[in-house]
Amino acid sequence: MFEEEYEPRPMPFPEETDVAYGPERGCDVRTPQSDKPCGGSQEMDIYRSEEDGPNPVALYIHGGGFVGGDKSQGVNEEFEVLLEDGWDIVAVNYRLSVDGRNRWPVPLQDLKRAVRWIKANAEEQDWDPDRVAAIGHSAGGNLAGLLATTANRPELEPTDLPPELQEVDSSIVAAVGDRAVSDLALYSQSIFGNSVIDYLGCKDCPDLLAAGSVQSYVDEDSAPYLAIHGVDDSVASPEQGEKVQRAYEEAGIEDRFRLIVVDDGPQRFQGHEPDIRRFGGDILDWINDGAEWAAERAEEARGSTEEASG
Repeated sequence: MFEEEYEPRPMPFPEETDVAYGPERGCDVRTPQSDKPCGGSQEMDIYRSEEDGPNPVALYIHGGGFVGGDKSQGVNEEFEVLLEDGWDIVAVNYRLSVDGRNRWPVPLQDLKRAVRWIKANAEEQDWDPDRVAAIGHSAGGNLAGLLATTANRPELEPTDLPPELQEVDSSIVAAVGDRAVSDLALYSQSIFGNSVIDYLGCKDCPDLLAAGSVQSYVDEDSAPYLAIHGVDDSVASPEQGEKVQRAYEEAGIEDRFRLIVVDDGPQRFQGHEPDIRRFGGDILDWINDGAEWAAERAEEARGSTEEASG
């Protein structure tokens, strides 16, 4: 069944588009205001499940090498599997590293702000604030992995949060990195690797390359992370996922990591292009399992608190 070619079709735009989670609006990439880079925005599109809420939320993070892309790209009809299971999908924009602006860690800080906005507005939006996951492709997969491994690190959190966003945290229950450029040192050697110059301000800078890489932050508190790589992907090689895998193993939480290497089926899906039709079920199972892991962890924390106070 996986030998058949198909052309993923974009999901129709939802009714709720360009919902602001921060003050930066950027410009509309579909009708550009000029020929200059828009620089991204702090806006999101909301795809609603028909299942009754409160619904869990899957934050979708587009790719584009940290310098391009838009929330309108990447959410295709194969993601219906999430909507049918009750997950709402929030496709998010973030500020892009262009013209010397918005360098690391600004894109990650924007996504942490988006997670906080989802939680702070959960009651109004009929969402479950305790079930927020992240799914990303390419550079978006890097950022999804960082959401899983850097929750509430002060040095990586936004510094301009309004009071209502300060009252919630930036943790997620699970992440999926689909063809994620999770290791910036390896990514910098690829055909698109010069984008790290815009993102970090340098290319031959080991400390900064490590600072923007997922495996650098893995510890016992990291959320579950599913990495999907194509065996022939020259941009996000399986070696990048293997580095994150070793970090999870060294932290003693190897059960919170899974690596899928796509080495069969259509050649395009053995490279950098996601195959959600084939792996949508794996993604859904992973974020559902992550929600259960987070619930059990929260229950254990409450028990410890009650025991200490009793």
